[in-house]
Amino acid sequence: MQPPKQYTARLEEKIVHNERFIQYFFELTEPHEMTFKAGQYVSVKVSEKGERRSYSICSSPDIKHGFELVIDISPGGIGSKYFEALDFGATIEFLGPLGMFTLAPNDNEAATTFVATGSGIAPFRSMILDLCQEKKDTRSIILYWGLRHENILFWEDEFEELAENFPNFKFHPVISQSSEAWPLCRGRVTDCLRVHDLPANSGYYLCGSTQMIADVSGQLIGRGVLAESIHHEKFY
Repeated sequence: MQPPKQYTARLEEKIVHNERFIQYFFELTEPHEMTFKAGQYVSVKVSEKGERRSYSICSSPDIKHGFELVIDISPGGIGSKYFEALDFGATIEFLGPLGMFTLAPNDNEAATTFVATGSGIAPFRSMILDLCQEKKDTRSIILYWGLRHENILFWEDEFEELAENFPNFKFHPVISQSSEAWPLCRGRVTDCLRVHDLPANSGYYLCGSTQMIADVSGQLIGRGVLAESIHHEKFY
């Protein structure tokens, strides 16, 4: 892993996915390139006092001249407000790349299973794009993504297109407070996992709340998954 550096970047575009999630597209200005591994994050200066907040990069590591972040603005904290107030062309300062939550180089794992809730999807989008589009990994890749309501789901078209183009990739959105019309997994991600067969000899990557990490890890270990095959990142 390379040591983190100080960078500046310019806001080029943003997509307001819904009332909760906004995706930001940044172009690096100094230095002009950043090499990172899928799953790493940046530490952004969000106030004049020098306060920082950390955000996982959600774009492919194949893109080195810029990066993307998806921000959950619902907490209304200093980081959320900073990003909401950013105008097009604004410059941000950050340290990066940071973090060790990257894909394990374990050739013995026959599959990769991702379990995310909320904005915990960010590092997994980067990992899945890297596995499918860049590494051309043909092993089974499964994504479970839990959200409270279906109207805050986003990237579903992108993940469904990936599933069409890469038959080894499967996407399971899970809605905990779904409408009657919701046709897919309902409840918590643990409920969806419970009714699915686990792929043989898979590595598991978990990103979400502390409680979700504990619940999913407990269920997996109870079903015979080795603790060393479970990798996780915690977001509070």
